Amino acid sequence: LAISLHEADDVARSAIMPVNRRHDLDELIGACHYYVERSGRRLTFEWALIAGRNDDAATARRLGKLLRGLKCHVNLIPLNPTQGFDGAPASLPDAREFVEVLGRSGIPATVRVRRGIDIDAGCGQLAEASSKEKAKERLRRRGERAGERPEKAGAESRGERTE
Repeated sequence: LAISLHEADDVARSAIMPVNRRHDLDELIGACHYYVERSGRRLTFEWALIAGRNDDAATARRLGKLLRGLKCHVNLIPLNPTQGFDGAPASLPDAREFVEVLGRSGIPATVRVRRGIDIDAGCGQLAEASSKEKAKERLRRRGERAGERPEKAGAESRGERTE
C-alpha cells in the first residue's frame, strides 16, 4: 500500500492536499498502524520533495517522529514540474540529507529517480495532461448541446473568430 504524504503537519499538508482537511494526519497514521498490525505488511509513503518547502532537515525530523514505530518505507521523489504549481524539485544534496535524517529516526527512505519528465509523463504530469484533455472534451460537448459545431465552440471559448 502506497500513501501520498508530502507533508508532516496538518497545516502544510492541507495546503497541498485538501483531503487532509477531512482526514487529518492523526486519523491517517492511526489507520496506517491498524493496517500494519492487521496485515503485517510494510507501508510505503510517497513524498514529493519540493525545494525550500518540505526538503529540509527539520521537516525530515518531523516526518521521522510522525512515522516512528510504523513498519514503513519512504519514497522521496524530487518534484516534477506541472503547470499551476510553482514549486521546484529539491536538490540531490538536500534529498540525500533528508534520507540521512530519516535514517537516524529509524525510517528507511530512498530517493527515486525522476522519469518521464521529458514527455510530461512524470508523477503528477499525467493527471495534469488528462485534466486538460477532459476540459477540452467538456467544451466540445457543451458546443454540441448548444447546437454548434464542436470546432466553433472550442474556437469561441478561446476568443477566436469563427466566421
